[in-house]
Amino acid sequence: MDSNRYIELMKQVSRKILILNGSPQGTKGNCAAVIKLLNKKYQLQSNVLSLTEKPSFEKIKKHLIQADGFIFVTGTYWDSWGSPLQYFLETVTPLEGSSAFLGKPCSVLVLNHSVGGKGVLSRLQGVLSTLGCLIPPMSGWVYSLTTELLFKQKKNQPQADDFWSLQDLDIVIQNLQTSLSLSVDWKSWPVDRKNFKATWLKTQ
Repeated sequence: MDSNRYIELMKQVSRKILILNGSPQGTKGNCAAVIKLLNKKYQLQSNVLSLTEKPSFEKIKKHLIQADGFIFVTGTYWDSWGSPLQYFLETVTPLEGSSAFLGKPCSVLVLNHSVGGKGVLSRLQGVLSTLGCLIPPMSGWVYSLTTELLFKQKKNQPQADDFWSLQDLDIVIQNLQTSLSLSVDWKSWPVDRKNFKATWLKTQ
């Protein structure tokens, strides 16, 4: 399915997507470039929340509740996601299993220079699933500087299909959009929303 078909599908579905930029670079850098590409190519009905601004819990909660699905974008920093995204995850802990997340599909896009991004992708998808998000098939994507250099070569690369490419975003977005049309009565397990910050270690 080409990008024009995606645009048509998105207009039919008419769901609101929240893009969360977890990069310390904020509105600059590679993550911002990917977000710009997403909005330009797929004409997403989206809001972008830059986490470098450290938005308040209430602001984050408002954005989450208004959204029907999410796209998380982050770079790779010492084998982990960006510090703004870590701040976000710690801030939204009280919303685990709530309507802010429960059953809402999400895609995860990770950038890295050479290696480490796949580990970040897998761990982040695990965290988001625990918060209550739905992880659609083929909804994670990792793109590296080394892969970018590979695809810029003029020579035919027979193993290129084993590397994530910019074109693979077509599949990521299509699967996210398909998941947005689902209607399921998801259930959440009990969650302690009050005492999760309590000090439980007694040293005296």
